[in-house]
Amino acid sequence: MANPEKLSEQVLDEATDWLVILHSGEVNDEQYQQFEQWKNQKPENALAIEQVQKFISGLNELPANLKHQSFAHSKNEFHQTLKNNTLLSIIGLSMLTFFLYQLPWSKWQADYHTDIGEIKNIPLEDGSQLILASNSYINVEYTKQSRKIKLITGEIYIKTAKDAYKRPFFVSTSNGELEALGTQFTVRQEKEKTKLNVYEHAVAIHSSELAKEKIIKQGFRAVFNAQHISNAIPLKNDQPYWTQHLLVVENWSLKKVLYELYRYQKGTYYIDQNIENIKISGVFSLVNIDQSLETIAHANGLNLEFYSPYILHVEKY
Repeated sequence: MANPEKLSEQVLDEATDWLVILHSGEVNDEQYQQFEQWKNQKPENALAIEQVQKFISGLNELPANLKHQSFAHSKNEFHQTLKNNTLLSIIGLSMLTFFLYQLPWSKWQADYHTDIGEIKNIPLEDGSQLILASNSYINVEYTKQSRKIKLITGEIYIKTAKDAYKRPFFVSTSNGELEALGTQFTVRQEKEKTKLNVYEHAVAIHSSELAKEKIIKQGFRAVFNAQHISNAIPLKNDQPYWTQHLLVVENWSLKKVLYELYRYQKGTYYIDQNIENIKISGVFSLVNIDQSLETIAHANGLNLEFYSPYILHVEKY
């Protein structure tokens, strides 16, 4: 195993950035997933986190709810403390330890997955087509009786093919099961709900705790969890643009646009509250997120302040 003292300044700096992010008090599930993704990219990243942990003990406290204005100062001070071998006391240590050691094995053992920023085409054995969005994980289970995709996390696009054995096609999520009725559709698994968009034919939703199914037809979408299925909502687009590496928005809030862009970008961001609901319209690249951010900032008089490659603060000029 490599000696921690030989870790580069860059890796230690990135590890420190993530530690600050984890204790910001505003971390969401996507950001935790991004942290886990970074930590497991290469052994040096995990070693850097281990080195940080060795200095956690009980002298200087890192505030439990860091604000974006103090990120740069906190990071530099914290990093210098590490370099000086000073012991640290971190409020919320139990939370950090949990996320460092409780690896999501269901994800790492998945049949297929994508990294952050990656979109992958996966041909299935029956001729069906599947496209995996950024940071998505699935299992594929084909038997003599059925075809099933288990969406662990993320988003998928599916175009089903006619099956020679006439097997039904299902997609299962943590909230229930969807049955394709000869169709093209997307499924997105979020923390407490599943989102369905139907672009061709229809899909039947079977939530895990409701006896009655609901059929969503072409041109409509629905959201469901174990106890509830929404009414069918008209789709505003006739195709899933993310499969073409594009984000197409019309009068979306800035907060929502940045959330979608950062599904394809490592790191995290913070927005001044007074500009969160600025309305954004346009077509933005999911391949070059920095370019998309610059375009949005230029068109709306916003300032992008990067405290590090992983922390962005968005404010009004």
